[in-house]
Amino acid sequence: MAWKSIAVSLIWSTCVNFYAYHHYITRVNVDAGPLTWWAEEIRLSNDSLYVFLASVGELWSFLFSLAVFTLAFFLNTSYEHWKAVYFAARAMQGRINDICMLVTSSAGRDYDQGTVDGTTGFHRNSRQLVVDIKRQLRMSHAFFWAATPTASDGLDDNSTAVDPTQIGPRLLTPQGLQTLVDCGQLTANENSALIATGLSPSQYAYCLLEWAMIRSMEGIRRKELIGSAGLEENILRQFTQLRAEYFNIGDYASGRMPMAYLIAIQIIVDLLVYISPLALYTRMGAFTIPSTGLICLTFTGLLELSKSFLDTFGTEGYTAHNIRVDVLVSEVNFGASQRWYNAADLLPSEMHEGGDNDI
Repeated sequence: MAWKSIAVSLIWSTCVNFYAYHHYITRVNVDAGPLTWWAEEIRLSNDSLYVFLASVGELWSFLFSLAVFTLAFFLNTSYEHWKAVYFAARAMQGRINDICMLVTSSAGRDYDQGTVDGTTGFHRNSRQLVVDIKRQLRMSHAFFWAATPTASDGLDDNSTAVDPTQIGPRLLTPQGLQTLVDCGQLTANENSALIATGLSPSQYAYCLLEWAMIRSMEGIRRKELIGSAGLEENILRQFTQLRAEYFNIGDYASGRMPMAYLIAIQIIVDLLVYISPLALYTRMGAFTIPSTGLICLTFTGLLELSKSFLDTFGTEGYTAHNIRVDVLVSEVNFGASQRWYNAADLLPSEMHEGGDNDI
């Protein structure tokens, strides 16, 4: 979404409502008596109304300083939250890619398995291990996001045919799992085992993660993966770090911002904006009209921007900056299923020093 569309979508209604309010305040002042709009005349006047409005201006000055400080802190904290969630999601991709690269590069090889002249491919035993691990990792990643409330469904942003928050839960139902079996993304035994665990569907991602981890360790024990103890330690570390990133997403959502702090900032900004026509009248006269509009645009805009950063996945109505989970899943699917597998399966023969069968 372009920056202009983001700004308009966040604050246009607030600005319109505020100008209607400002027009009402102006009409009340005009109807109350012969008031002037010249700032110099206002400052020299001893009218009781002007004195009262000057007192309101002092209160406004205090609120202005308080709003600037708290809103700047709120905006920075909200952006740090959005950035932490974004990089946690990217770290998931990184750990899955690391595991796939380690597994494919250490899998046993065979000259006879090269699909192109001058290349070597995976040994038949190692090939099945690689296929199983990369498929289980892809499904674990997809299941994790399916269990996480998001507004990304992979459909057009303007589509209303399906509630985007229900796409993921449908995938985790028995019918959704059976569809994955039919598509070859799960085996029938894996489907039965997931249901037999008795765990909530939100935990299926961790089941597949642990299965992929166990499969890797079995591959090392059976010499389907060739490497020293350092390989085993590295693979285990990548799996545990992936698990940690899974948990980080939920932790960030639970501790993003105390509600009391958000309510306090909302009250401060609302007070600042709504008393601006009264507070600035004795200081600026006619220039109060454009000034109050700019203040509304600035402070309410920054407040809405801050709240949009807290809604990282667009489930609470702020879709301008939501993290697109469908993009994350598609990128992992490509990396796990094609990038590392295809590259390792076509290793030039001169780079392989083993015999015809390394296992």
